[in-house]
Amino acid sequence: MKVIGPIIIAVLILISCGSENSWDCLQTTGEIITEEVEVVNFNAISVLQRSQLIISQGTQRVRVETGENLINDVEVYVDNGTLIIDNKNSCNLVRDYGVTKVYVTIPDITEIRNASGLPVIGEGVLSVTELTLTSDDLEEEDLYRKVGDFRLNLDVDQLTIITNGKSNFFLDGRATAVDINFLDGDNRCECTALDVNTLSVFHRGTNDIIIAPQTSVTGELRSTGNLILRSRPAVVDLQELYTGRLIYQD
Repeated sequence: MKVIGPIIIAVLILISCGSENSWDCLQTTGEIITEEVEVVNFNAISVLQRSQLIISQGTQRVRVETGENLINDVEVYVDNGTLIIDNKNSCNLVRDYGVTKVYVTIPDITEIRNASGLPVIGEGVLSVTELTLTSDDLEEEDLYRKVGDFRLNLDVDQLTIITNGKSNFFLDGRATAVDINFLDGDNRCECTALDVNTLSVFHRGTNDIIIAPQTSVTGELRSTGNLILRSRPAVVDLQELYTGRLIYQD
């Protein structure tokens, strides 16, 4: 009889795993569903932990795809012009990682912050005047995670990258002027398919920037990370202040 009690408790726990009210660590995903979210207009996006952002250009629309047991803990709202995506489903002992996806269509975008640990994926070309890609915790230490890649096809006049963690940037398309700020960390930029005119760099990271500017390169290499150029711009004004080097790879 002493065994029956623990067995009953175990059975009740297993049954409750399939509910949206289950303890987070034992909560199963449930059937994958998609819900449309109505929000006010926004021009920036901040995707926080455990949600993947898939972004495209067009009439504003926001859809959340996740498990039916998880949907109530995925918060999507606008704060001061920024769409915040915050997945509160923190413990996943009995479910897969990376289940939650948020599909955002937007007519114009000025900044994307990735603190999700998952790649931001672009569907089609993002054509805007100015765009900032951010993955840092400069606002407040440990306020944001500094992990999450960017995989985007761009058509922009001014592109700014700010990061100090472990995010990687895989960008193609066109960016007339690019300003890369690797302030710390092991970030990597592979942008050889990005048509760049002018490039400015502040590189205090440990990984490499690989890019092909056509007209000019200016900036500083302050750590072990290299700047690898797949082009030979006419103007090169770059300071090598530590072991990181300017390397040409035609």
